[in-house]
Amino acid sequence: FNTCAGGLFGHPCTVASSRDIRGTQPEQSMGHASLIRLDADLVTSAGARCLDGSGGGFYWRAASSAQNGTKLVVFLQGGGECRSATECAVWDGGAGRGSAGWPKTKRLGEDELSDDSSVNPHFHDWNKLFVPYCSADMHSGTRLTPSHALGGGYFAGHNLINATLAQLRRSLPALAPSLVLLSGSSAGGIGVLLHADYFAAAWPAATVKAAPAAGFFYPAVSSERDFINGDATPARRLGLAAEWAPYVSPRCAALYPGEASKCTDAAFAWRALATPLFVRENQYDTAKLANCGCDASAALTANDTSYLRQWGRWVRGTLRDLGSDLGSEATPHGYFAPSCLSHAANLGWSAAPLIRGVSMLDSLAAWFFETGGAPARLADDCGELPCGGGGGGSCPHLPQDPLSRACVGRLAELCHGLRGRGDACDACLESHVHDLEAHGCPSRGRPLLRWYCGGGGAGGHHVCDVRIGTNDVALLPPPSEALPRIPTVTIAPGVEMPLINLGGVHSHPSNYSAWLQLGGRGLDTAMMYGDDVQVQVGDAVAASGLPREELFLTSKVPCCPAESFTSWCVWYDKEYKDLDAYTRSEIDARLLGVGRVDLLLLHWPCATMEETVATYRSLERFALDGKASAIGISNFNASAIDALFAAGLTVPPAVNQVGFSIGGHSESRLGRDLDTLRKCREKGIAFSAYSPLGGLSGVDVLHHPRVLKVAAAHNRSAAQVALRWVTQQGVVAVSASSNPAHLASDLGSFSFNLTGAEMKALAEI
Repeated sequence: FNTCAGGLFGHPCTVASSRDIRGTQPEQSMGHASLIRLDADLVTSAGARCLDGSGGGFYWRAASSAQNGTKLVVFLQGGGECRSATECAVWDGGAGRGSAGWPKTKRLGEDELSDDSSVNPHFHDWNKLFVPYCSADMHSGTRLTPSHALGGGYFAGHNLINATLAQLRRSLPALAPSLVLLSGSSAGGIGVLLHADYFAAAWPAATVKAAPAAGFFYPAVSSERDFINGDATPARRLGLAAEWAPYVSPRCAALYPGEASKCTDAAFAWRALATPLFVRENQYDTAKLANCGCDASAALTANDTSYLRQWGRWVRGTLRDLGSDLGSEATPHGYFAPSCLSHAANLGWSAAPLIRGVSMLDSLAAWFFETGGAPARLADDCGELPCGGGGGGSCPHLPQDPLSRACVGRLAELCHGLRGRGDACDACLESHVHDLEAHGCPSRGRPLLRWYCGGGGAGGHHVCDVRIGTNDVALLPPPSEALPRIPTVTIAPGVEMPLINLGGVHSHPSNYSAWLQLGGRGLDTAMMYGDDVQVQVGDAVAASGLPREELFLTSKVPCCPAESFTSWCVWYDKEYKDLDAYTRSEIDARLLGVGRVDLLLLHWPCATMEETVATYRSLERFALDGKASAIGISNFNASAIDALFAAGLTVPPAVNQVGFSIGGHSESRLGRDLDTLRKCREKGIAFSAYSPLGGLSGVDVLHHPRVLKVAAAHNRSAAQVALRWVTQQGVVAVSASSNPAHLASDLGSFSFNLTGAEMKALAEI
């Protein structure tokens, strides 16, 4: 990776000539920009070449009014990239692989480049600088020689930008920008993110702001297989191709010493930007999904939809970070993120859908000009799969609620190949109305028929041609089935905790939205489960529409180094080693999107009791500052509880969460025993059980003959018996599932009671 900042600003790698070349204003027809080719010395010495070795250039259109003569729109063209010799041999994106055929004038097109005030009311009469894309490297490369590994092409996108700025000074020496909008789409959007500070340094007297479209690249996992297997992806695999020698800004290189690849991964790179950033990004970008192994144009499997969900969580979580700027209310950054299954086509001025009734242009203008009047940070919150926006343009998406997804999956099975085929599709589907009703579609069957056969939805939306496999959809029980009220337990003065809560970890996330729809109100998560899980929980809370006071949110902060859980601490040390527990707790609440958690637990004891007490003190301070209604501990046994209390506590633990089930209640090391239960009751600590179905116990609880016998006697499932054995003792259960039917069953486990003899018999397993 080349960490040189380029030749324009006097760094040692300067190669551009300093001779003064007087420029003349090119002649332009209305709406057209003129081609200015780079001087020969910039091509040869600065390495400002297209992929085929030809010299680069740019298109310039001057403002027609003097009042806008110092205002400038810079646009970096997009067009894909190539990463192998085979790909690079045929790459012809953007402006092509060479400049020989570039026209002398070019109409600059739409959106921020348009000269039509009805389309582009804010920037139509500004100076326009259009940078063609001919380097196949996302405008990033710094090579001065061809790459033999990639077929002999030059990868010099950064060199071309550097030389463009030098040539601009030569050809237009009087140009002194005061206000600059830096934009670009797709590969150009990535180029914008990489070079935002670079352009700002070129014009230090100007206000420069960057608004890339579809340029927020690469997620926390790089392939569907990685996600399904729970495999972490090294940062070096997420960065741009090393063979391009991509440009890395000095500021970013300093932020991530020895990890330059992070500076070509948006999840990290934006944090190094001093330039205000407005990200225009679909939550489900088809181009990036394809790069990562998910083909959104084909029938989607259960794994595909899991990966789509993961991608959406990553995008929303990263944008939430960007918008909060690590807690700062004065963040300069904004975003507009529709829940669309698309790349860049729907991110233009007029093509973008509305989000909560606000257009993308209004949001961007409010951010750029700091006028207010519209939110500068907007993201669709309509669910966990692409579900469209609020109208105002094309937004390919999928039906969102479980019932619609199940119906559409059945529609695709019945009339495969007829979607959008009008009368033929109608005839097929009308003949299967009874089948659809059997699959739970009586009230919405015919509207879905019209939606499916017409190829679109209300409000001008078009639904992309994908199918959700029915194996991914579990129907919710009919709404007429009333679920019993969920009992609570008092854990602190004025704090009531549901007796059953829904948890989930990175490798096995739960369906939090369905849980809330079905009547569940307690959600359990932890910082160590991964940012994506925290964001998913926060999204479910935000999308539920439920009053915050009706929900109970538990999270956990780790303690590292630790006597146990050392493998989890490896990841933690890399990301959060230098942060104290109070700061980690603040980050955790921010990821969840809440100002206060109801219960914050110390996830496990530290390596020493001194460290444990010191960390717990941070949680006490967090509670006293009003950021947690109650605090507690997890995986503490009876002796660890005594040692903690011996230190003298200001805020005693309200809860101790441990692994506890029919099959596992005699292992004392991590508090999974009856002695710890008794100690908690002695100290007034509520006892909570994760893995209440026995998954950690080594006992197959759900198929144990004694459990099955009790289940049959009550006409209940084995899982309901296992949960009731826990909760009937006043122990809070934390279950986990992505299947709505299982969630409904868990919530229904309070509808019966076990006899004393049954409780004793089950305890003896």
